[in-house]
Amino acid sequence: MNENRNARAWLLATLGAAAVAPVVIACGSGNSNSTPNTAASANAGMMAQGQPPPGYAGAPPPGYPGAPPPGYPTAQPGYPSPQPSYSYPPPGQPQGTYPGYPSPTPAAQAPGAPPGPQPAPTGSQTPPGPLAPTDPNSLQGILQGLQTAFQGTVVPGGALAGDPTDAGLKLYALKVAPGMQPEGDELKQNLAQGQHAVMMVTLQAGKCYTLAGFSAPGAVKDVDLNLLAPPLYMTLAGQDLTHNNTPVIGASPSPMCPVIAFPLQYKLDVFAREGSGVVAVQLFSKAK
Repeated sequence: MNENRNARAWLLATLGAAAVAPVVIACGSGNSNSTPNTAASANAGMMAQGQPPPGYAGAPPPGYPGAPPPGYPTAQPGYPSPQPSYSYPPPGQPQGTYPGYPSPTPAAQAPGAPPGPQPAPTGSQTPPGPLAPTDPNSLQGILQGLQTAFQGTVVPGGALAGDPTDAGLKLYALKVAPGMQPEGDELKQNLAQGQHAVMMVTLQAGKCYTLAGFSAPGAVKDVDLNLLAPPLYMTLAGQDLTHNNTPVIGASPSPMCPVIAFPLQYKLDVFAREGSGVVAVQLFSKAK
């Protein structure tokens, strides 16, 4: 009987110890893992905020949030973080105009250095400025008349042989071109009413000029002179504004004095507005 009681007591003790052991082991396992789980959670939170976990100096290793790309310097203790040498403009701002960034300036040329390449000058068809008063409203009619103009007949300048037209031109020149001498050829042309004749005259800087014409009484009653500027000869450079048989451009005391350094050829239009007969025209000049 005593043996049976001892056996039952031993069996109950054994079963009780077996039941308590898993509880103790389970509790011990939970206590041992609590620290690693807490550290892992803290590390994950720091990485999400871009901070390195404990044990890393300066910057997180590649692959962590906030780590710079390979080849970029990392901050050192006690030194400020390196800044990029150039910052691009904010989106939508053109180069050199965004706030906080100065516009680029050309490099200064070293003293004594030869000048760099200059942009080639653009060609210009702008004619020389007027040399004498003009009436722009008459230009269209002049250009239309030149379409049927013919080349005037010329004779050696200054001949003034002695017929009434030459004699009259010589006397008239003493009045409108005092102190000047004939230059170039003289136009001497028989014109019908409404006809145009043209001749070329060369003007250059350093001289002053007068263009004078004459038609004897009973011949052309109204002679017009129109001086057209190069290169297209579609702009008036001077014009006779009288309505008689003694036209003139650049009469004294206001002669034509070009300022362009090189010689230019102008086109002179001689127009018989009223009447017909012989007309003589001569260019006179003197040193400026």
